[in-house]
Amino acid sequence: MIEKLKKKVKQIYKANNTVIEPKKNLILVINTAVCVFVVLGGIYFFTGDIKYLVIAVISMIPLIFYAIFAFFKEKRQDKSSEKDKQEFLSGAKYRQQEWKTAYFQYKEKHSFETISKRGMVYDLKKRYRKHDFVCIRSGILLTIGSILIFFIPMTEIKDKAVAIFGILFGGVIFSIGVHGLTSGPVQKFLKQQADLTEIERSYAKGKLLSFGNNGINVGSSYTVIYTQKNVFAIDNNSIQDMTRKMVRVKQYEDNLYSGQEYRYYVSLIYKAPEGKTKAIDVRLDEFQCEMMIAEFNRRFYPERKYGSTALEITENSVSV
Repeated sequence: MIEKLKKKVKQIYKANNTVIEPKKNLILVINTAVCVFVVLGGIYFFTGDIKYLVIAVISMIPLIFYAIFAFFKEKRQDKSSEKDKQEFLSGAKYRQQEWKTAYFQYKEKHSFETISKRGMVYDLKKRYRKHDFVCIRSGILLTIGSILIFFIPMTEIKDKAVAIFGILFGGVIFSIGVHGLTSGPVQKFLKQQADLTEIERSYAKGKLLSFGNNGINVGSSYTVIYTQKNVFAIDNNSIQDMTRKMVRVKQYEDNLYSGQEYRYYVSLIYKAPEGKTKAIDVRLDEFQCEMMIAEFNRRFYPERKYGSTALEITENSVSV
């Protein structure tokens, strides 16, 4: 049964391999640099103007060396990430004394978040509201600033055009904030629930952690998850497992490798009403993931150990 569940989980989480191929990327950058060098060198050859040759040497040769440096840096970190991957998948990372010490130090300074005494709905709205108010304030400031441009003496036509664009753009941002307050994810969630009484009672007794626009509350009878766009209430009786997920994000600037970061998630696996097995990923920091999984295991699988909670690592590429 456990092996079947693991196979099902692997089918759910297929890696999103959008990773840029280092070798092809290096060849592309070098070819581009060489072509530019040849063009500038050709201009120098036909015109005799040495500035073109100087530009070619100063700009293209350092670019080629930097591209080679970035290539080998990426290859080194690819190699080291394999060790991280194996330690994560085996759960060995979480059995290391160094990691355990850091985790317990984190727990001493951080606890589960305080839930508003005014109830679940107010608590969720408050968590979304801070982002909506940023949009509202930004929209108002941009609109007012753009309107003031019209009152500046000797304002040119092009400046007025920019001001009109600023007013329109500010209005759009303001509208997004207002829409979030009036008909955002919480309102949509409330319309989908016939009876909130048990969900609210469970939420009030739950353990809550959040990171950015994501949060998860493991309650007595329901687990409530909120993301940037949706709120979910999962009946605990339908939950099959909670596992970890680590995503290695490779970062590029102008198609040259600049570094990496690891992002951590807890993945709640449950059986939907229609009978399908589904999963929701909730991004937390690494120690928050441990806290939440420990709480989940305390409630559902008190005999569970670290090794059985590690799931997978995937890779993505982003341009920064």
